[in-house]
Amino acid sequence: MKPSLIALFTLFAFIASSAKAIVLDGHGEPVINGRTYYILPVTNVIGNGLTLVKTGNETCPLSVKPYPSVPIHLEDGLPWKISSPVRSRFLPTDVRTDFFTVDETKPSCVPFPSKWTIVEEEDGVKSVKVSGYYENTITGVFRIQKYATFTYKIVFCPTDGDSCGDIGLSSRGLVITDDVPLGFMFIYVELSEVSKQVINNVLEA
Repeated sequence: MKPSLIALFTLFAFIASSAKAIVLDGHGEPVINGRTYYILPVTNVIGNGLTLVKTGNETCPLSVKPYPSVPIHLEDGLPWKISSPVRSRFLPTDVRTDFFTVDETKPSCVPFPSKWTIVEEEDGVKSVKVSGYYENTITGVFRIQKYATFTYKIVFCPTDGDSCGDIGLSSRGLVITDDVPLGFMFIYVELSEVSKQVINNVLEA
């Protein structure tokens, strides 16, 4: 093999080995950067999808939490737009990733656009809420990291910190935890599903 071809082959091998893995949805398909998905917590079973609830003194549902348990069947929760500024059609793991509310399905009192943020509460708990109301937010970015088969954990990396914190679950909702992280699965939302969410919001209003 000619030296130039050897160098080219070595370069391609380096690029392939250094490329980040792609996030896969619950069906094993690549997650598309900028599309809308249900986000389902996974422990030993798949749980209800993430929605917005009121916690503490909130008069508007701003806290991210799994949909309340419903007997017999699961609920998908709200759809979330998953987006990264990385120039890639498919969403890589371990890069800055934003989770946005979808305008047509969010509660009317929630600002738009709103995305996940971390708020440090009075007792020091760092909760996942949507942006737009709280001043005591922590600057940083979320990342999706591989956790198990088709299951991922979400971490928050503060700008002024040395390490990222795992997202777990408490009675308040999603929080940064020192305990076992929560696993998540992503399910693509069809346009018809978004329409169904709009109808449900109108009926529940």
